[in-house]
Amino acid sequence: MFPNFRTVFSAAAVVAVAVGCGTTTPAMPNPVTEPVIDQPGRDIVRYRDAVIELIVESRFASANLGEPWLILNVAFSGMTGAASMVDRDLVSVRTPDGRTIPLAPYSEFLSAYSTELASAARRAALASQPLDFTRANRRPCALNFMPEPGSGQSARSALNVTNREVCVGLLYFPIEGGVQPGDWRLVIEFEETDAVVPFRLGGQ
Repeated sequence: MFPNFRTVFSAAAVVAVAVGCGTTTPAMPNPVTEPVIDQPGRDIVRYRDAVIELIVESRFASANLGEPWLILNVAFSGMTGAASMVDRDLVSVRTPDGRTIPLAPYSEFLSAYSTELASAARRAALASQPLDFTRANRRPCALNFMPEPGSGQSARSALNVTNREVCVGLLYFPIEGGVQPGDWRLVIEFEETDAVVPFRLGGQ
């Protein structure tokens, strides 16, 4: 079962009250043994485990409910000096009604870009917040799973990330029936575990 985002922040509120009462603050979870999820900014969620650090910014998606494509601003970084591979075929989102939607094939993205997606992609890029804030001195790299036509970049089927770099870019998911408000999950599958990042669209 995936972690309940509201439960995570309710627990954080309890900790804050306990500190105010003079009790001992519990230690933060160790990302080596269990995931750490926090919210460093509005519409930004950060996930860390022993393998990977993921940051998801959903401001554009939350402001464009009902659209046929979910567009997320995402950053990937490794947690160690050893490379961790992110396979684009193992990237998906889980909708509020429980559907699993994989990352769109690049051919589908290109076809939609030329007919309906170009304007939304440009607006999403302009609205995106910087996501390379978590650790200094990391090399920037492009998250080229879905480069825009004319960018001069080639689409990649996989990305190897370490703690020495941060790869940032937009991910696109076709959503039948349109993007709905509610609790979503970005899911990245690895050989031994899955990274599950909860985020909420619409409302508070």
